[in-house]
Amino acid sequence: MALLTLQTNRLTLTPFAKTDLAELHALFTDSDIRRYLLDKRIVEETWTASVIEGSLGMFQNQGYGLWAIRQTDQRPIIGFCGYWRFEHLKYPLQLIYGLLPAWWGQGLATEAARAMLSYGFETVGFTGIIAATDLPNQASVRVMNRLGMSHLETDETTVYYRLIPPFEPLI
Repeated sequence: MALLTLQTNRLTLTPFAKTDLAELHALFTDSDIRRYLLDKRIVEETWTASVIEGSLGMFQNQGYGLWAIRQTDQRPIIGFCGYWRFEHLKYPLQLIYGLLPAWWGQGLATEAARAMLSYGFETVGFTGIIAATDLPNQASVRVMNRLGMSHLETDETTVYYRLIPPFEPLI
């Protein structure tokens, strides 16, 4: 399957590439990104390389993976969005997203995730999409609410949301 670039009003989303390693590693080691995504764990560059390899394999085998987020016509990666498998979790396939702190509060996570939902339903053919976040991450909960996702359940540490078709992408 050819890797697809997604375009929104303000963003360009491109599948993770091996050439993105340094930028993605800087993103994944940012303390604000690590707080919720990695439970504050500091990861090695080899971990980031394995995420890129895993994403490329997912694209090849399932047609989905992780995209780097850039502002349209800009080079630096400002975040990521896509689908990732967490085999150890109750809901293994999840929509995930994250932005560097300088880009918070501008609606960019919602914009990227909305494009990802459209891709998931229209291109991949998902019949439902799950997203989750740590309970304290209320900014992510607001993103899921703006996307029209419904609360699915909450456990001791995590809140889960779900969206099932029909999904009407908003501009």
